Amino acid sequence: MTMRHVLNLLMPDPRAACAALFLAVPMFLGTNSESLAQTSAPITKPLDGPELEGPILRPGANSEADTTEPKSDRPADLAFGAYQRGYYLTALQLALPRAETGDPAAQTLIAELYWNGQGVARDREKAAEWYRFAADAGNSQAQFAYANILLQGKYAPLDKAEGQAFMEKAAQAGHVRAQFNLAQLITNNRPTWAGFKQALPWYQKAAEAGLADAQYALANIHAEAKGVNFNDDELAREWLEKAAVGGFDTAQVQLGIWAANGRGGEKDEKAALIWFARAAAKNNVIAQNRLARMYAFGVGTSVDRIKAGAWHIVARRAGFNDAEMDRQFSALPKIDQTRAIELANRLSRRAGS
Repeated sequence: MTMRHVLNLLMPDPRAACAALFLAVPMFLGTNSESLAQTSAPITKPLDGPELEGPILRPGANSEADTTEPKSDRPADLAFGAYQRGYYLTALQLALPRAETGDPAAQTLIAELYWNGQGVARDREKAAEWYRFAADAGNSQAQFAYANILLQGKYAPLDKAEGQAFMEKAAQAGHVRAQFNLAQLITNNRPTWAGFKQALPWYQKAAEAGLADAQYALANIHAEAKGVNFNDDELAREWLEKAAVGGFDTAQVQLGIWAANGRGGEKDEKAALIWFARAAAKNNVIAQNRLARMYAFGVGTSVDRIKAGAWHIVARRAGFNDAEMDRQFSALPKIDQTRAIELANRLSRRAGS
């Protein structure tokens, strides 16, 4: 294997930078909602939201029209218990009296129902009003949700200053996603060394709470000395591994590259193969291409032209162009090309399941 092959394998593709940090704010308002307006800069992995916190869990699969009241030993928790079990109309009926007396948790519950159209017609403008009531009353989940709404300016008037203020209130109250998003807001508004230094404590809090996005952010901060006095590859690799273990596929790809190069720790090509494989299984096209090259050139594993061809096909179908791997595939005997295509089909089905 030539040095050029090694460099082609290990150097990140230009699109890998599109998953890098320090860029637009990745906030989503709901499972099926539109993202916030993006700048021309790339984004990190988007976050889900808003979700209810405290005693409230994600609803079950019960019919929205079912108004049978569930059992509860604590009358004050009836609305939340109904919501947990999927009795959305019951939850709304029980929450309204409490919400009208100023209970922020009940107001947040009602906002969630209107936001998702659970038991009522979806009405996000009305949901925004309820989130605002609860946010003003100090509910951190509502502050997080309403901050996103204000920053998007779609279901309430655009107000970036107030949106950031509510995001900071939620962050100060310990809302982990708000801490990360606040850090992203700060660095997006002030993409300088001083801006990253200002955002660093919020990244740190969210990372220590286990948020993989924030852990990946800290890895990049320490690797590139953004907001810190010196770069520290060993510390960066520690945070990168935490984010990778947390399932962040972009971190898995970067950790694979670092492991293959021996950056921030021991060189471990077999570990690199494992991390690329994990990210490739999540349809990360860069990982799929890197995995193809590792099998093609025997890096961290024995040469396997069939697997190399299969992963190359999977990546190419997703739009990743690699002329060298195209040539390698074309040079395979027809029977091996057929086997690679069959394996690629199985890999694609497995990743889609």
